[in-house]
Amino acid sequence: MKNLKTIISLVVCIFILSVVSNDVKAQKKKKTETITISVEMSCPSCVNKIEKGIAYEKGVKDLIVSYEKETVIIKYKTKKTTQEKLLKAIEKLGYTANIVKINENTDLKNK
Repeated sequence: MKNLKTIISLVVCIFILSVVSNDVKAQKKKKTETITISVEMSCPSCVNKIEKGIAYEKGVKDLIVSYEKETVIIKYKTKKTTQEKLLKAIEKLGYTANIVKINENTDLKNK
């Protein structure tokens, strides 16, 4: 009977530790968001300027710049940067910009 209680206690402890461990792993995963920013562009070379200026901003994972649609879609790590910082980075390049849309975990390869 004493051995049975010990075994049950061990099983319960192992279960609790595995649940806690999974929660910690989930929190460690870096959350990403995708935002679409409307940017007033005057020429096709603006695309290169924005790509070069924003691609190396802290936390930026991927971006698509469209001259035709006048948009910049940015996938970024929320722990590394904010949408406000990204908007200011575009404005610092000399463009008027506004956030249009915010999505979580959007795959930019299909855009």
